Amino acid sequence: MSAENARRGTPPYISPVTFRHLLEQLQKNVPDRIDRSYLDELHSGSTGTQIMSAVRYLNLVDSNNKPTPNLRFLLDGRSTPEERTKKLRDIALSAYGFVLSNTAIDHKTATYAQIQELFRDNCGVEGDVQRKCIKFFTSLATDAGIPLSPFINKRVRMGRSTPPRQSTRKGSSKSSRNVLVPEPTNKIPVHMELLGKLLDKFPPFESEWTVEQKTRWLESFMVFIQKIYPPEPPK
Repeated sequence: MSAENARRGTPPYISPVTFRHLLEQLQKNVPDRIDRSYLDELHSGSTGTQIMSAVRYLNLVDSNNKPTPNLRFLLDGRSTPEERTKKLRDIALSAYGFVLSNTAIDHKTATYAQIQELFRDNCGVEGDVQRKCIKFFTSLATDAGIPLSPFINKRVRMGRSTPPRQSTRKGSSKSSRNVLVPEPTNKIPVHMELLGKLLDKFPPFESEWTVEQKTRWLESFMVFIQKIYPPEPPK
């Protein structure tokens, strides 16, 4: 592991959805310090620890866990989409330089195995944690407008444990939709707040479960989604 990555720690391996939810909460009110007492009100168990590790690694909080200018910029509703994309690109290049600035490979054509090797050799992560690290990295790269190899993106999409939620907006395109970082806003719609609270109460998917447990979870999740987004009646 390189000295730089040893200093930073383990790259983020939380769900992009969980991280997006955190930023949505911070848009409403940014605390003076992001610590476990704040995070425990949003999440339970080990999720708070994983979030703290993620925001430190991405330099979104300083050594005292206070929000950095990077984080405040992302939450500022006055910044333009282009400015946010540029800021995300700077954050990604700083956090994942061992991939994006590595002259030994081209991240636009690299295979998934090559990315795995970089995360293993530079960050010391393997197995399921490594898979989650790469998934978060690809989400951040997408929002930052950084092109990645189709071999990487295809493998990450194949590894999804749950079906993606279909957008209810007509005419929306994948290239214009932020995967990780929400658009800054001064107010979160009430129905979205309620939906977020409901999702928080839904148990997280665990890769270590048995096939039977995974099947029951997926069936319950689909019932939950259908109640929130009922299918449109045939015309």
